[in-house]
Amino acid sequence: MKEIENWELKENPTGETYRQLIKILCDHSDKFYFITRKELNYNKNIIQLFVPYILEVFQTKEWANTKTLGPPANVYMVSANEATCQLLQQLANTLYDWVSPHLPEDLTFIKNNFPWFTSTTHEQFAQFSIRSQYYKNIICEQSNLKIERIS
Repeated sequence: MKEIENWELKENPTGETYRQLIKILCDHSDKFYFITRKELNYNKNIIQLFVPYILEVFQTKEWANTKTLGPPANVYMVSANEATCQLLQQLANTLYDWVSPHLPEDLTFIKNNFPWFTSTTHEQFAQFSIRSQYYKNIICEQSNLKIERIS
């Protein structure tokens, strides 16, 4: 592929479709992140579950699909592995469950420092950014995943 193709999720993946999506994302990513915002409440016990796998935590006013005029968000960069995959699968039943006050927000999955799946969960928006036929095949083979090319 010569250019990046963007594919938008057209439907919130739920149940088994959500768990399959998370498995695919974890299996084909090095790391992922989620964010918390100072002005919102989160279940601190949930974040503690990820502490052994956190690669770094930093603050920013800009992350995938989002720029904030308010206080910076905390970004939790987490290793994508079997344990974190299971946590992501067990803590939610849909992708857009990842919102305050129960869960952190905006799951984003990264391979080779390229964010290939991004979400803005409170706006119920998510997309794949695909730059190889291999990754295109992975997402297009998921018959339960409702996606549409947007570029």
